[in-house]
Formats: sequence, structure tokens, C-alpha cells
Amino acid sequence: MERQTPTRPAYELPASQALAEAVDQALNDNRTTHEQLGRVMLVVTAAAVRDILTGHQPDAPFDAARLELTEGKDSLFPTGRYWTAAGDERTFTEDVGETEAGNALHDLGGWTAYLGDSTRDVWSPLCEELPGRDGRPVWSLDLPRAASLTLDPSGADAPDAVPSSMVEVMVCANERDRYPALVDPADQRDGFVRPWFDLPTVRIIAAETQAEAARYGHGFVNTIHVLDGTVDSRAEVVVLEIGWMYLGGTRREKSVRAIWPNEDGRYCIGGHFEWCWYALDKDGHPQIPFQPDGV
Repeated sequence: MERQTPTRPAYELPASQALAEAVDQALNDNRTTHEQLGRVMLVVTAAAVRDILTGHQPDAPFDAARLELTEGKDSLFPTGRYWTAAGDERTFTEDVGETEAGNALHDLGGWTAYLGDSTRDVWSPLCEELPGRDGRPVWSLDLPRAASLTLDPSGADAPDAVPSSMVEVMVCANERDRYPALVDPADQRDGFVRPWFDLPTVRIIAAETQAEAARYGHGFVNTIHVLDGTVDSRAEVVVLEIGWMYLGGTRREKSVRAIWPNEDGRYCIGGHFEWCWYALDKDGHPQIPFQPDGV
């Protein structure tokens, strides 16, 4: 059969620019939706643990700091094990009985089922990877941090937030070590800032994280490394972050990350939630959220 040359388009399409803008908008909306979903489900998970331990009495005292979750094919599921603020391991069965715990885990699993690959960027910074079990990754969720998430991100978390100018401030992530950095007051997530450090400060952070890993174990500390080299008589610097705890897990390919400088030669170490950086006021007190006028 003779092939006929088309005389007109088979169908009409929007202009290329309009289509590209629509794609960008759809992808941005999708990311925003998944972030919102992850944040809400983390808060609901923390609330569900409280309800299990208090019998649905919101104002009753309870003690829960971390929740164990196992990763299935598509999402996370609670095992019924948790830890108190003092680090004591407990189970819901011990606290409320086998029947009540079974029903509670079923309900709790309905919420954690939304914590999967699509929301991983939200929940994984709040989790510590534990030794795997039965071939599955196991995590412990930081419940106080999950509970502190805002349900409706605003300000810097909103897609249309207008960037503000950088300000110099001291930042801290462990109640001990303090470093000078530049931060954008509009770039905060739940009060945690994203600091940008100059290279000399990055070298100090590198030395101190490596010393801390040697002291407490590499499985508990992400280490920073500054590598110096020469290419065609030109000095080059590469900054790496190593997440040692991920080397034996499913996220092994993400355990080593290169950190590149911005146009001002500064490096962002630890983002918002990864290291939980917070700004300090002029008296050295934490400012969460950060208010520039208080510095």
C-alpha cells in the first residue's frame, strides 16, 4: 500500500512555551503536594503515638521520643516498638495490652503508609536508620521533631516566597559547637535555618565532625571532608559529606555527597532538617524561628 504524505498535523497542541510552563507548574505543584502530605502524616503519626499512650487524652503526660518503623515495598509501617526520652525501649503491647496495641498499630499503619518514596525527602531527615531486619530497612522516627512540623508551610516554605538578603549570624546544631555563617531569614523550615559557611569554617567543621566520629562511632555522625588538589596548575577544592549510617542500607548510593559552593564561594552544610541548624541571638541563646532583629 502506498504511503501517503500527511497534508496537515494529526492533532493540535498548545504552544511549546505554554506547554513547558504548564509542565513546570505541574511538577512544582506535585512536589508541594507531596511535601505537604509528608509533613501532615508525620504530625499525625506523632499524635497517634500520643493517643495510644494516653488513651486519647491530649493533655495527659506521656513519654515517647522515637518510634520504630520498618520499610516495606512502598511505605513505612510501625512495629509497635518505641523509645522514651531516656532511651528506654518499650512496646505498645507492654503499655496497653495485646488487643489494644494490635488495633492501635492497624490505625497507626494507615497514616504511616503515606510515608513512602514520594514523601521520602520529608520524613528521612527526621529518621535514623537502624540495623535491617528480615532484609528490610528499619528506621527510628524522631517524634518531637515530627510533632513540631507546621501543618501549613508559610513564609520561606511557600513556593512563591521572595528571597531576602543574607545576614551574618552564629549558628549551632548540637548545643555545643558554634560557627559564623550567612543565612537568609526567609529560608527557614520550622525555625531551622540553612547556613552558608566560608571555606575556613568548613575546614573546622570537617575536623570536628571527623573527631566526633572517631570518638562516638561513624554510624552516629555524618562527617565532612575537604579535599585539596591541583589541576593544570590550578588549586581545586572538593567538599564531601559522608553519611556512614547509610553505607549498609538501601540508600547506599546516597551516602556520599559532593557539596558545591555558591557564587560567593560559600558552602551549605546540612540544609534545614538534616543537621537542624538554628541561629543564636547576641547572647548566644537559640532563636527558633530566627528573627534577624534579635541578633
